[in-house]
Amino acid sequence: MYTRIGLALSMLFTLIAGNATEKDNIRLVLGEEHVIVRGIRPEEHLWGPYQFPRPYKIGNRLLVAVHISNDDIEHYGETNRWFESRDNGKTWKEVNPEVEAQCGLLLPNGDRICFPQQSGVDVSDYVMTPIELYTPDYDFNKKAGPGTLPIPNGITYWMWNTEIRAYDADRLPEPLCRKEWVSKRLYAGDSIPRTENVKVDWPKLTRVVHTQGQKSVMKGVFPRGNPKIGPDGAIWVSAFSGEGHINPENGQYSPYYSAELFRSEDIGHTFKLHSYMEYPADGKYYPYLSGGFSDSDFEWMPDGSIVWFLRSNWFASTGEEWSPMYISRSTDMGKSWSAPKRFSELGTLPRLCRLDCGTTLICYARPGTFIRGSLDDSGYAWSEPLEVMTAADRSSLGNVKPTGKPSFHQWVGSCNNPELIAIDSNTALIFYSDFYYPDERGVKRKTILCREIKVETIE
Repeated sequence: MYTRIGLALSMLFTLIAGNATEKDNIRLVLGEEHVIVRGIRPEEHLWGPYQFPRPYKIGNRLLVAVHISNDDIEHYGETNRWFESRDNGKTWKEVNPEVEAQCGLLLPNGDRICFPQQSGVDVSDYVMTPIELYTPDYDFNKKAGPGTLPIPNGITYWMWNTEIRAYDADRLPEPLCRKEWVSKRLYAGDSIPRTENVKVDWPKLTRVVHTQGQKSVMKGVFPRGNPKIGPDGAIWVSAFSGEGHINPENGQYSPYYSAELFRSEDIGHTFKLHSYMEYPADGKYYPYLSGGFSDSDFEWMPDGSIVWFLRSNWFASTGEEWSPMYISRSTDMGKSWSAPKRFSELGTLPRLCRLDCGTTLICYARPGTFIRGSLDDSGYAWSEPLEVMTAADRSSLGNVKPTGKPSFHQWVGSCNNPELIAIDSNTALIFYSDFYYPDERGVKRKTILCREIKVETIE
């Protein structure tokens, strides 16, 4: 899906201290921290609750969803806590979770649509076909019977004794074979959203089953990215495959993630796979010790091209919390893409935000949290990283100091899954977590914060 076009990109892993960075004609200035919510102490539950903020802007209101459950496929769809600001992020108050329906993407016809994350489905009662029955005459085109899972198309493993079986959705019985996302649509003029099943044209959609002991859970299907209206009037959204997937081009199984872009030309009633990016592990430019291309984000540049940023780290499959982030570029509205090139040596959850002043911002993280701004109309040149959170060891900031070498998550003291949202023509807000933020008594708590990033022009 991509051609070999060289990209003149910085590959330096540069950590810049301070509150501003400048290069060429712009300067990024970082504002003060503002608390959205303080949660539990990190010692109570280090990973999962009070992480992963998702911001939305509706008129003069800012809304943020905060994840408060475990971080696993069984809890993706759990109810979040929601918070509102009416002064551009300076002060926040909690609001009813039903506000989620108002946060959907505003469509040209006045509807709003969102795609809530979906929790996994318990398939422990399904009969798994023993791998020993895989013989030369086994038919991989035959659909499994009710209550049965066929021989998988491929198997990979995570740490903690997790086996992950991958299945071509077309081989699965009802209802597991269905290719659809759940949407919440707030029709123009209505006050109550309707839950709808959106048909998705996804060749070789791969469903994965995580098994630990006697428990087997099939991961839900939903887009992880933030939907956007493209210059063509279509809805675009990024997604990624399961933990191991089937390449739609050749039908071959890969143990890596692949990233996908989908388009809808009927205001979100159906979606079709538009682009996908395989992870071409080669041990040099694309390390074998990687999760593949997973979380991604994209944006249209002023010259009409699209830049696509791709995460490659995934701790559970490799034991490494950071791996390179890559960039690819398309000049034909996503029909073809340049070969992904390293943009930085880290890059969990890249998020892009295009400002009306002409600058596109990108945030990424782990370890540390950073922002860069575009310096041209094509996405080739970017400013040096502006540091929001240091990549250095922060473990000494916790309530309980490590007695020995800190673990990685003690080191970073954050989930480092940031989000960006524009608030005016040259200003955005970054949202992120800090596990070591003090409350009124000085107790460090897992806290969701936001900070302003202003783009200033250097005369």
